[in-house]
Amino acid sequence: MKEAVFYQALMSGNTMVDDQHKQLIDAINKLYRAIESGTGVEEAKKTLDFLAEYTTFHFGCEEALMKSKKYPLYTQHKKVHDAFIETVNGLYEVLGKKGANEEFEQIVEKEVTDWLINHIQGMDMQMTDWIKVRTNGMMDNML
Repeated sequence: MKEAVFYQALMSGNTMVDDQHKQLIDAINKLYRAIESGTGVEEAKKTLDFLAEYTTFHFGCEEALMKSKKYPLYTQHKKVHDAFIETVNGLYEVLGKKGANEEFEQIVEKEVTDWLINHIQGMDMQMTDWIKVRTNGMMDNML
């Protein structure tokens, strides 16, 4: 079974951001388990519902943080978030057409898991590093 892993290199130093990233990884793993269990499209859809909802919530929190700290790359970061939300929402159509099968699982791995890990390592770390410099490392007091 595929599994997304939240490893040490993904830790930003902000408890809120890190906890939410862990929740996203957990949601992805629940989706993988739903696909693997053979319980079908309905169970995968329920899990996808949570992933879509939580992604929107998490991005809203990050965007509020960026605004509050006047992060100069906010607009670019938000555009990337918006595009990913569209990707996650597009998975409903893929799930309906292809079913909860190995092909769908591979799409989730590429378009969700790999994207999220790369996003955390790239744009999110860039953002949190920028904020750390401007707050003397006070990452837990960012909001």
